[in-house]
Amino acid sequence: MYVVTRQQQWATGDSVVEISVGGLDYTNPDALCGKYPGEFREFVSPVEAVEAAIGIARAWRKDAPALDIQIAAGCTMGMTMPFAGEPLTDETFDGLRQWARKIEDSLPHCDECGEPIRTQEHWTLSDYSDLEFCREYCADQYSWREREELEAELAAEQEDE
Repeated sequence: MYVVTRQQQWATGDSVVEISVGGLDYTNPDALCGKYPGEFREFVSPVEAVEAAIGIARAWRKDAPALDIQIAAGCTMGMTMPFAGEPLTDETFDGLRQWARKIEDSLPHCDECGEPIRTQEHWTLSDYSDLEFCREYCADQYSWREREELEAELAAEQEDE
């Protein structure tokens, strides 16, 4: 899970849009009240979280041009750990997008639909324990297709006899 918050960091007073890895319980405690779409929402996709954070940072900069708004991603491990912000530049945004894409690309993919498995919760089939599925529906689809193919093979063998 990824959560995007706007922070007024206690240690420095910096204004930082933070992308926290781990969900709401892993955000820093100096979060400002949610004002923009996507704040405090738990994202399963790091790519979606980064895009939301970029949108929030741009909107905040527009609303508060006197502030030096920054953006950062990190993991607090459940502690208070302000993230070192970076300026709102295309280079910074590209770096965050690359970070998110690298995470997304490293995830296992569903053996039925091919989508990334973004949560700890996934499904397997007892007959195919080496396969992983993103949801129960995909596991069922795979199982039914395998059963139909097996039945077709058996029917073909019986016709040959």
